[in-house]
Amino acid sequence: MVMKKFLIFLLIPLFSFSQERITEEMIIDHINEFFDALNVKNYNKDLLNQKVTSDFIIYEMGDKFTLNEFTDFIESAGFLGWESTEWFLSDFTISIDNNSAHASYLNIGVFIYPNPYAPEVLLKENKQWLESVYIIREGEDLKIKFLQSDEIYSKVTVYRKSS
Repeated sequence: MVMKKFLIFLLIPLFSFSQERITEEMIIDHINEFFDALNVKNYNKDLLNQKVTSDFIIYEMGDKFTLNEFTDFIESAGFLGWESTEWFLSDFTISIDNNSAHASYLNIGVFIYPNPYAPEVLLKENKQWLESVYIIREGEDLKIKFLQSDEIYSKVTVYRKSS
């Protein structure tokens, strides 16, 4: 009987480590999926909500937002009427432990949208940010808990005038 309890005690750690290890590829994919759900071509608040924790915070444009506050802000700013939003993420530095990860990376955004003062003119904005994200494991899923975004470059040019 004592030997049986001892064997069970030895097996417990094997069961607790049966979760899939978090990899850099999983972290990069998860961040890209977040930005894909933010893209105006397939904007999806429900999917965004699935990608973040319930207490998610984003620091963007010098302000602190929950996910709902952030989506309300971008929607009220006319974001869904934009022609195109694309993000290209690179230069990742990632640290991983058993149930969380921190990543920093360069985010290059290219946005095409109507000029608010002359809607017949489309503007193209090229932006760059240095971003930092903290991701945790919730059950079997990865979730973004925190995202910090610092703009380092922005240039707006005329993209196209309507005929």
